[in-house]
Amino acid sequence: MTNAKVEIQCLRIWERSGQACSLSTRLLTALFLSLLLPGCANEVFEQKIIIGKHQSFEDLLAIYPDLNLISDIIYRIDGEVADPRPFRKQLDLFAKVFGLTQQEYINQVSPESLISGAVSAAGKIEKEATNGQFQSQKEAMSIIIQDMISSLDAHSAYLPPDVYDQMQARTRGRFGGLGIQMKIEKGLIKCIAVIEGTPAHRAGIEPGDYISHVDGSPVSGWTLVNAVQKLRGPPGSTILIKVMRGNTSKSFDTRIMREIINIESVKSSLEGDIGYIQISAFTESTYESLRESVKSLSSASNNRLEGLILDLRNNPGGLLDQALKVSDAFLMEGSIVSTIGRDVSKVRKFSADSRDIALGVPIAVLINAGSASASEIVSGALRDHDRAVVLGERSFGKGSVQTVIPLGKGHGALRLTTALYYTPSGESIQVHGIEPDILFKDIGTKMRESSLDNYLSPISPAPSNTPSLLLQQCPDASDDVDPVLACAVTTLENSDLWTGKEVGEYDVEQ
Repeated sequence: MTNAKVEIQCLRIWERSGQACSLSTRLLTALFLSLLLPGCANEVFEQKIIIGKHQSFEDLLAIYPDLNLISDIIYRIDGEVADPRPFRKQLDLFAKVFGLTQQEYINQVSPESLISGAVSAAGKIEKEATNGQFQSQKEAMSIIIQDMISSLDAHSAYLPPDVYDQMQARTRGRFGGLGIQMKIEKGLIKCIAVIEGTPAHRAGIEPGDYISHVDGSPVSGWTLVNAVQKLRGPPGSTILIKVMRGNTSKSFDTRIMREIINIESVKSSLEGDIGYIQISAFTESTYESLRESVKSLSSASNNRLEGLILDLRNNPGGLLDQALKVSDAFLMEGSIVSTIGRDVSKVRKFSADSRDIALGVPIAVLINAGSASASEIVSGALRDHDRAVVLGERSFGKGSVQTVIPLGKGHGALRLTTALYYTPSGESIQVHGIEPDILFKDIGTKMRESSLDNYLSPISPAPSNTPSLLLQQCPDASDDVDPVLACAVTTLENSDLWTGKEVGEYDVEQ
């Protein structure tokens, strides 16, 4: 054992129990660390102020001795290096994540359950290490934290630096890859959503598909970090994946060429006197693009639009502020959405101002099982205020709020479920989703929130409203290639819900 290892191990024992190390060894250890880690005491003090009640790793170790396995494994990887700072940083990261989870997660979490998940992951790493599959301290801790956080619910996760960077690139509307939103489930890569017009979409990949092999190698045992690293690559390069469709035994191989994914989140066209706007995702530019689309459609129709169709089908969500702005764009007043976290007495409400960029023009919103999160906020708000008629399928049912907490340079971020969404009428979106006013009975099993492993259970029964059936409302739409869109056009053309609304010039610059 090197001197550095003796000193670190001794310090850990000393801080934990105040015994074992001799006085001379303790003094040498303290001197060693004070010389090696200048400013360490100040950093710890500042960290305690920022983090609040979070305990150090040594404090946790005194309460949960099972954490010894984690510190020992992290140390053994690169443990012969004289500089203990990387080892110290990984333990601090674990303690920080543990503390944030205890304080911020929507439900009170049993510390023992978190420890159990972390220790279980450490045991797996230990087996890999004995088999010669050595990892860096950073990667090993990343796996431990991921396993610990993923046990909370389907949407909470630890985001290592590269994954966090990709997430930020995605919300900016430009990133490299195949065009799928994914997670690790049952030892495989599961496709949660596919972005329209991307290589994955053109290759026929569907939500609910599993990827079992990448370039001939099984993905079993991969972390999300591994998956992202393998699936990403230079534009123009190709990747061979084996796809398993749903829970069936059917599988097929497909070779896909990677490319830069530019999300054009808003597309529009004019169908007669009805404007059509498709929003594929809520990115940083969505609201501004929507305003420009409304302005363009208004001009093209000589300011005489008879209706506006907002297509949110297969829109997996995105930025909350953009969902709020899009909703607000068509509402004159009232609540858009409310969130309630761990403290149920604290309700956060988001309300509309007195501007409607469409000036009361009738709106139809299209949703399906792939409409999630931000899409559900918009469709729920416009439906509850009778500002729009909603057509299609019941939405995905992702009614939980995730807060992304940066963990500092080089440490990525923590994504925690911190609240639930409620529509203006007080309905929780979680699992139940948004029920359309006009329901299209689509054949086939749809992937929704309740299809995910470890999803949060709904807190109330499903709403008991009974929608109209689309093919009864619009019998002529049955022969159309897109019955939902056809019915939306018919409904707007014959709608008397907005009688008396005079269409004027569209002031999208207000």
